[in-house]
Amino acid sequence: MKEIKPHHQHISFLLIITILLIIALLILIKPALLGYKINKQFEDVEINPSEFLKTLESLKSKVLITETNLDSCKSLNEEFGFSLSKEKNVSLECLREKSSKNMEDSLIIQELRFNLSKLDNNLDQQKRVIELGLKQEEEKNERLEKDYELLLLNSANNICCKARVDDKKIDSYIVSSNFIVCTSDGENKIIC
Repeated sequence: MKEIKPHHQHISFLLIITILLIIALLILIKPALLGYKINKQFEDVEINPSEFLKTLESLKSKVLITETNLDSCKSLNEEFGFSLSKEKNVSLECLREKSSKNMEDSLIIQELRFNLSKLDNNLDQQKRVIELGLKQEEEKNERLEKDYELLLLNSANNICCKARVDDKKIDSYIVSSNFIVCTSDGENKIIC
């Protein structure tokens, strides 16, 4: 009988197939080991994979809702930030305007105080002038009154003393309607 000799081509082919099977086996062993390890972890926490997948899907939908809410909050935050910035600018403008008005008011108050001080000084000066004039007029009036009384007394003495020569009862005088009237028993006594 004839011995069958393998061909060199068959050996190479078998060798390539063996190498490919080893590589495939190595490639498949890694996920199998990983799957085994994950299954072992599920058993340790007492969750079965279908429950885990349901929980994962639920969590994914919650994450999606949360991200949507977050985007909405970011949008609102931007709107509020813009509104806040706008209000801050308005507030700063109001503060600038208030400061300007306060400065204007301060200047007006200073001007009014200065004018009031000037008016007070003028009033005091006019008051002193009027008081001096009044004092001079009072002194003048007193002199005139004294002069009038002296003139009246001298005139009354002169008139009534001459009248006394004719009527011995005359011893005084009165002033009536700007005339000296000689009388007896009056308030103003004559000196003859």
